[in-house]
Amino acid sequence: MDDDPTLSLDGSQRAPADVPPELGAWGDFRLLERVGHGGFGEVYRAWDPRLEREVALKLLLPNSVGGDEEYRALLREARALASVQHPNIVHVYGIDRHDGRVGFWTDFVHGKTLSALIRAQGPFGYREAALIGLDVSRALSAVHRTGLLHRDIKAENVMREEGGRILLMDFGLSSLPQLQANISGSPNYMAPELFQGRAATVASDIYAMGVLLYYLVTGEYPVKVSKRPFAEAVAAISERRMLIDLRPDLPESFLRTVSVATEIDPAKRFASAGQLAAALAESLGASVPGDLVGSAAPSRRRSKRWVWEATIAAAVLVVAVGFGAWRGTFQRWRHPATAAVPAGTPANVDDDYLKAQDLLQRGYKASNIDAAEQGFQQVLKEDPTYALAAAGLGNAWFLQYRNGKDPKLLDQARAEEMKALELNPNLAPPYVTLARMDAMQGQIALARQQVQKAIAIDPHSAEAYGAALAEIDQADGRTQDAIAAVQKAIDLAPNDSRWPVRLGVIYFSSGKLEEAAAEWQKAVEIDPQNSAAFFDLGLARTRLGQFDEARKDLEKVLSIQPDPDAYTQLGELFELEGNYSQAVAVNQKAIALRPGDYQFWGNLGSAYLWGGEHEKSMQAYRKAIALAEAERAKSPDDTRLLVQLGDYYASSGQPGPSEVLLRKALALAPDDPDVEYRAGETYEILGQRSNAIPLIARALARGYHVVEFQRSPELKSLRADPAFQTALDQAKAEATLDKSRKLQ
Repeated sequence: MDDDPTLSLDGSQRAPADVPPELGAWGDFRLLERVGHGGFGEVYRAWDPRLEREVALKLLLPNSVGGDEEYRALLREARALASVQHPNIVHVYGIDRHDGRVGFWTDFVHGKTLSALIRAQGPFGYREAALIGLDVSRALSAVHRTGLLHRDIKAENVMREEGGRILLMDFGLSSLPQLQANISGSPNYMAPELFQGRAATVASDIYAMGVLLYYLVTGEYPVKVSKRPFAEAVAAISERRMLIDLRPDLPESFLRTVSVATEIDPAKRFASAGQLAAALAESLGASVPGDLVGSAAPSRRRSKRWVWEATIAAAVLVVAVGFGAWRGTFQRWRHPATAAVPAGTPANVDDDYLKAQDLLQRGYKASNIDAAEQGFQQVLKEDPTYALAAAGLGNAWFLQYRNGKDPKLLDQARAEEMKALELNPNLAPPYVTLARMDAMQGQIALARQQVQKAIAIDPHSAEAYGAALAEIDQADGRTQDAIAAVQKAIDLAPNDSRWPVRLGVIYFSSGKLEEAAAEWQKAVEIDPQNSAAFFDLGLARTRLGQFDEARKDLEKVLSIQPDPDAYTQLGELFELEGNYSQAVAVNQKAIALRPGDYQFWGNLGSAYLWGGEHEKSMQAYRKAIALAEAERAKSPDDTRLLVQLGDYYASSGQPGPSEVLLRKALALAPDDPDVEYRAGETYEILGQRSNAIPLIARALARGYHVVEFQRSPELKSLRADPAFQTALDQAKAEATLDKSRKLQ
């Protein structure tokens, strides 16, 4: 598509009250504004009545897709692309054809393309270009893992969102015969082999990435090819202008990265987008400026059906920096041979530091993290050159940020860790925290670089393995490597309860409930005050149907500290047992501790409803709806919020808004078994069993917790329906087939 500097793709919720009549409609979509056009079609800002939101609708030119077979090929590719969930990819929602034209629709996000930005402000600095390249490379890697290619990477197809996020756009055309014949794409970005008629490959996408990087730092191309056919293209490319000739000021590592990516011989280029990302990370070095790396506070909401998300967050709390292991390395790091202790340093400052570090290790209590922060601040007040205290303070701020506190804490944490390294570059802890921060923000290659530095400094650091490396591997989808990293931490520090907690989280998120419960049992035996481990153990045992043991675990949490999440999880357990009066009582206690949590009110509404107190149930649901709607105004695309809100509307007798929310949630998260299950349950409440059965069957076949399904009062009738068993058998067969395909 041709670039338009005003092109903006966003998810705003404006209703199309005054649509210009001449734009008309395409299918159900109302065309609001044409925002781009090119050789294959047009891009419109359009209104989708099903999702009740604006979308970017891309319509191919009439008759550009010949027959049914070509359309089916496009449909298969659109489905594959829709399955790619990556923060740097514009999500594909659907594809259809009407009036002789094929169209597909995506997010509509406010922003500007990179080419528009360069026209407005000139070329980027190399660091910013490398960071952009990292984001695009990771997005491209996610696409390649599906077996697809992009085929048209260029500055016009990469957008910077208003919030700073980089987005790779314009998928969905690569199954067209024109593209398969390799006469597609933007000539200035096309690899030499494409001009020779060879098939597009991963290597040709890598070449386009190299040209993009070249363009970002120069505003020019290595070689300009302005028209087709391209008889002289290969010769022109061989005489291209080298980047060093235009920008001799650039670091050698960045110049080398661009050179390798744009090699004429595809075999000499990077073998994958991941390798390109690693090279870009190396060119950036260890430090990433906080203002160039976008961040968003992760949600820590808990609900009775989705507590596993918060379980992972709870584990994050306790992965601070270990206290026992610090005794062995503390003196070496505190007083390195190259640094003298400043005169006048109080004699008790080391003890104060170790007390704060001890609190941070026991970060399963949020109050301990706050107390640790104060302790580190006091140490630094007494001795501003105390590098370990600066590292501890940065870690405390990072953990507070992970608990949902002020987003500014993330920048403060990064700055404090860099300060610690300035004071003493031979410390491992700052690199551990920096690695975790980078992993959280999707900077996987940089995170690996940071943790490797930590391990090089201290090969016996359990924190480097159990905290940083495990988080990096999980973020990178390498579950077995994450397990191995935590096991290494356990071997290094067998008496530290944080590591079996972490290992249990990995098992739980992989659907291995018994293995998770076994690890969490080890954790509570090591540290009987680890309330997070008891909570997780109670959750796993609830899912396993071990209700008596689960109740004891959750009551143990409450004996250690008042915890609203433990109360609401206990409420779910009582509901599963059919003890609705007890469920009401504990949910009320949860609300007393956290009155603004819409999920707690929704859980209370459910307990009242099944306990026969209809009016109280409606009051609780109305409160849940009001709180959830306020949250939706801030996070309109939070799929789990949407599907829960749909449940509340349905349970309170409001089918209209419920159906709209369910359709939107399913469109945004088509492959999330948690969303599918909850949507299916809500459809059953709405009396739409034909919609409920396939969703619940798919969710169960893909690992959703069977105990909840077996005990749910809403689904009692559905469980006895022969049509459900048929659907479940079919869904299990499809899930087995999908799994075998992935293993091939």
